[in-house]
Amino acid sequence: MSIFSRWTFQLIMSSYSIFGFKAYKSSYLKLYFPFIISGTTIFFLFSAAHTALSNAPDDKWVKIVENVAEGTKRQALKAEAEKYLKEHH
Repeated sequence: MSIFSRWTFQLIMSSYSIFGFKAYKSSYLKLYFPFIISGTTIFFLFSAAHTALSNAPDDKWVKIVENVAEGTKRQALKAEAEKYLKEHH
């Protein structure tokens, strides 16, 4: 075996690859564990931030306006009831 062919053989065997990817002697979980943990953490942090911002204080003013509108309707109904009561008693 010539030096060139021995060097080529060692190069091929030292960086054995399948479909262009290096073949490692460890599991995928061991390789990608930090990425899985960080991705999961970021997902849940963004989810928590979205939930917190969805309950924004801007909704408070919409509810206040709705409550005032409902109160106005109740006051009008109460005024009609008092007027009716005064007329009939």
